[in-house]
Amino acid sequence: MSSIASLSTTFTSLPPSCVLFVPQDEMCVVVGTYLLNEDAGSIEGKKIGSLLLYRMDEGGQLNLVASQQTHAILDIKFSPHSPEVLAVAQSNGTLSFYNISNDTMTLSAHHALFDASILLLSVNFSPTAQHLAFTLSSGEAGIFSLESRKVTYQYSPHELEAWTCEFTTDGKGLYSGGDDSVICLYDLETRTQLWRDRKTHQAGVTAILDRGDGTFLTGSYDEWLRTFDARTVRVKSDIKLGGGVWRLQMRGEDSVLASCMHAGARVVSVRDESKLSIIAKFEEHESMNYGSHVHGTRPDTITSCSFYDKRLCIWSL
Repeated sequence: MSSIASLSTTFTSLPPSCVLFVPQDEMCVVVGTYLLNEDAGSIEGKKIGSLLLYRMDEGGQLNLVASQQTHAILDIKFSPHSPEVLAVAQSNGTLSFYNISNDTMTLSAHHALFDASILLLSVNFSPTAQHLAFTLSSGEAGIFSLESRKVTYQYSPHELEAWTCEFTTDGKGLYSGGDDSVICLYDLETRTQLWRDRKTHQAGVTAILDRGDGTFLTGSYDEWLRTFDARTVRVKSDIKLGGGVWRLQMRGEDSVLASCMHAGARVVSVRDESKLSIIAKFEEHESMNYGSHVHGTRPDTITSCSFYDKRLCIWSL
């Protein structure tokens, strides 16, 4: 299978860790960046970052229209309830919210939730309620209320970094994955663990995606994409993608976009639950591909980024 060529490539000022198309204006792309400055004296100063907003022209070229200096950014997510609202997870234990519209980014709230030595590794909005989930470098996960603006629940599902979290589609459960190779599911109503698996993954669990059809997908540092039966918590099928599977996003109902670190991006068919297959590769990235995203109305258009070479690309299937 030949690799896809980019339509355009630009270079960010700092290493990009995550990227999303803007749902309110899908000619725009927002990027979070992360730089470790070993020479800085303080914990907060060692990790710096930025939030970058680009506008895409008809030819796919990206032009920077706005930027905000931040602490190092690990994850960004748009609210499904208020699509102009972007949640930003930062390296100094802070959670920020920005409103993005008309080529501008406005800071609307900034919450110093944890000690500056704690990294906020991932965030995810509930599909049904006014709260979001988060995971921490301490191995903890929890819930932040968008109404009270406070942490309302916090627990410790992992012994090492908790890399990712994902709500069940009914919003009642929360999956989390950690560097301890554990994936688990908690009931948010009873605040109890429903199950825990530490045998399936051979390295850290870095991505979880609930399909809402009785299955969920996982990505891991062990380079495997797996489909699980949500009821039995058994693997139905798997495929090795050639790099650590850092992020996952559904592309329609039948395929998934995977950010595969040193291997670049992959589009994988999940139509046949018993046999996953790679249908496209993007391999122009020369370092870790930590972020990629499918355009909301044109699913053949994809943006992806890579860390050390600071590439931000637009490509099409």
